[in-house]
Amino acid sequence: MQRIKLDVFKSWFDKNLTGNEIDFLIVLSFYQNQRGSVDGVHYKQMMRETGMSAQAFYDCKAALEEKGVITAERVHNDYDIVIVGNDFTIYTTADYEEGRVKYLSTAVALFRDRNFKSLKPKQKLLAMDLLNIQMAGAPNGVQSYRIRRENFIQKYMQILQITERTLQKYLKMLKLYFSIGLKDGMYFITLRKAFGKRALKSRTEKAVAMEQVLSAALRRNRIKDPDPKERAGILKVLEYREKSILNCFIDVTSLIGKMIGEINILILNPKKWKRRLKTSLFTKLLNEAIAGIAIA
Repeated sequence: MQRIKLDVFKSWFDKNLTGNEIDFLIVLSFYQNQRGSVDGVHYKQMMRETGMSAQAFYDCKAALEEKGVITAERVHNDYDIVIVGNDFTIYTTADYEEGRVKYLSTAVALFRDRNFKSLKPKQKLLAMDLLNIQMAGAPNGVQSYRIRRENFIQKYMQILQITERTLQKYLKMLKLYFSIGLKDGMYFITLRKAFGKRALKSRTEKAVAMEQVLSAALRRNRIKDPDPKERAGILKVLEYREKSILNCFIDVTSLIGKMIGEINILILNPKKWKRRLKTSLFTKLLNEAIAGIAIA
């Protein structure tokens, strides 16, 4: 679910976020499920995705919790993290089709560009706000954001709490992502096509979110080298049953653990258990879990 609710994003302008904290939130949005939750966030994953240090990971997590932007629960050696207020489960297909769901998409290439990380915090927020305006009415979006220069300056000086001179500097640096023209006192701001394209064309948002869930479950159950075929089979099941898993609050980590226990039911010593996957057994256990909750 690579998106951030518009009201959630707008609230970030008042949180005094650092550049690392914004990057942290964007990466979370890549892997979150429809509830705005990311299972198994590990410091090594965030280091790989953002380039931040291990200490920066812990600093960001703590600061964002303190600012009320996320909640985090430690599980084993990683964290289940929720972006506060970013729950999309309340919306129906009709809500999306009729344009009632306002959100900023983080699925586009702009957020995977290495230069984005080097922007100052308020530059990042400005770029994200301009992106949102540009992409309004997706998939077609608007051709160009047109606004009188004085209105633009007044708007973003107030929102970002910066001077006009600083705002002009920010705009110059954002020309990498936007074509910015000035004619008859009017700004014409257009997102460059390369940065508005979907970054991961071969994978759906659902697939990415369920991959995160499964990876966390495998790590927490100490399954290091799963059979690729069985892993792919379970991932496919997770994608297909995503809605039921979310609605029934199914703990995939516990389910994987139960599967391992049943595979090794005749081996009394857990230290001798074979930690492997079995798609058919996992599917059976998942169906039973969902049915049990439905009956209850």
